[in-house]
Amino acid sequence: MKILSIIAILFILSLSATAQQSGKVVKTIKGKVINTSTNAPISYTNIGLVGTLHGTASDSAGNFELKIPYELVTKDIYFSAVGFKNRQFPVKSLFNKEFNVIKIESQSYGIEEVDIAAQNMVLIRILRMASENIPYNYIQGPYNIVGAYSNEKTVNDSTTKQNVEVLIYDTQGYSHPSKKDAFESLKYSIKTEKSAIDYRFSTGSTNIDELLELDWVRSASSVLNPAITNKFSLKVTDEPTLNGKDYWVISFKQNQPTLAGSGDFYATSFEGKITINKEDYSVLNIEGKVESQKHNRQGKSLAIGNLNINYLENVSYNFSVQYKEQMPIKMELNKTYTFKENKTSEYSILQLTNARSNNLTELNSRQYFTSE
Repeated sequence: MKILSIIAILFILSLSATAQQSGKVVKTIKGKVINTSTNAPISYTNIGLVGTLHGTASDSAGNFELKIPYELVTKDIYFSAVGFKNRQFPVKSLFNKEFNVIKIESQSYGIEEVDIAAQNMVLIRILRMASENIPYNYIQGPYNIVGAYSNEKTVNDSTTKQNVEVLIYDTQGYSHPSKKDAFESLKYSIKTEKSAIDYRFSTGSTNIDELLELDWVRSASSVLNPAITNKFSLKVTDEPTLNGKDYWVISFKQNQPTLAGSGDFYATSFEGKITINKEDYSVLNIEGKVESQKHNRQGKSLAIGNLNINYLENVSYNFSVQYKEQMPIKMELNKTYTFKENKTSEYSILQLTNARSNNLTELNSRQYFTSE
């Protein structure tokens, strides 16, 4: 019995040690990918560990950097670029050098085809890595965030304004990003002065739901949904350094917009750009522009029934979402449309300030109207 007990204890200690090591970075490999024949750098090479989504891409000068966690040190690493033969070998073979030069052989392709296709493959990889790293880069639940919502609506020449305080309660946070989880776990309430209480649908409702839907990081949707990333035309438009950190600015576009891509049932055009940190793949900013035939008043993702005559027409809008320190800090929506032959413009903004994970105010529903 004593021997069995000792073996059991040793086994448990072994499991504990392994668990503690899991996720720990044991090596950061650095290097450059070049053409075997010409020694020219190969831009936007797709680099990853076989059988995983863990990887990176070489930059415009062929340089790359990849952190290897403990549980993946036995994997093979591959280098893949359109117009070149793939290379694959044990990732451990790169551990002994401070800087690795990876040579890959070219294949016969038209240079324009190679550049476009190779870059698209790499950008898909970057977006998938950004999606995979959401749970590590953003605030975990449960939490509260306090924010200020304002809306200015002009119908013909008449303007109305809303200014309210918003309290958000999220039971999961960004730990399980998906549309379903975001809808079920994220609730909010509105605080307004008694004199501002409004019971009318036309002026008492808010665009808060629509703004929250633009947080694609929380819902892992649109270009951050790995299942549809390859449905977009992608391009690097800039590689800025902001506050000492390097970023990719990736433009995206769907020539034939889909509901999954744009979130808009009747979209006719959809494009935008997303800014991603090169080191940890966190999202700094998302911007988009959409043209749509019409909108259901209950939400742009809903179809409009044949008997429904109360909907928005000729809808055009642009939006942006900014992130900082593991949370969104600003969501903006600027929209124009026609409703019952009245030309309307709306500007809505939700600015989020204070987040807390203790002494929480729990909420059970979403407050759609300022009158509730």
